[in-house]
Amino acid sequence: MIGKKYNDILRNLEKNIESTRDLNLAKSALADLSVSYADELTKINQNYITKVGNFETRLSDLEKKFIDTEIGEIHLSETISCPYCNFNFSVEYDDTNQEITCPKCNNLIELDWGDFEDDM
Repeated sequence: MIGKKYNDILRNLEKNIESTRDLNLAKSALADLSVSYADELTKINQNYITKVGNFETRLSDLEKKFIDTEIGEIHLSETISCPYCNFNFSVEYDDTNQEITCPKCNNLIELDWGDFEDDM
C-alpha cells in the first residue's frame, strides 16, 4: 500500500517537474522523508514490543505469586453490622474467634461464622 502510493507520487513528480535538477531534489527529499518516517515507525514498534514484554513479565510474576500463595495465607474478611449501634466494620475470618468488640460502641458481639467457607 505504501509502496504503491510512493511510486504514484514519484510518477506525478516526474510528469510535473521538467528540470532534472529539481526532479532529483524532490525525489531525494521524498526519499529522506520516507526513511525518517520508517525509522520513527520502527522506534514506536520497538517501544511497544518492550512494553508488552514488561507487561508479560509482570503478569507472569503475579501469576506465580498467586499460585504460590497457600489458602492459609489468604486473608478473608466479613462485614459485620453491630446489632447495638448499626456500625459496619470489617472482621478477618478466624473460626477460633467467637466474639469481637464493636469499635464504635464497645459492646461485645458474638460471631457466628456459619458456613463462611462454603459461601465463596
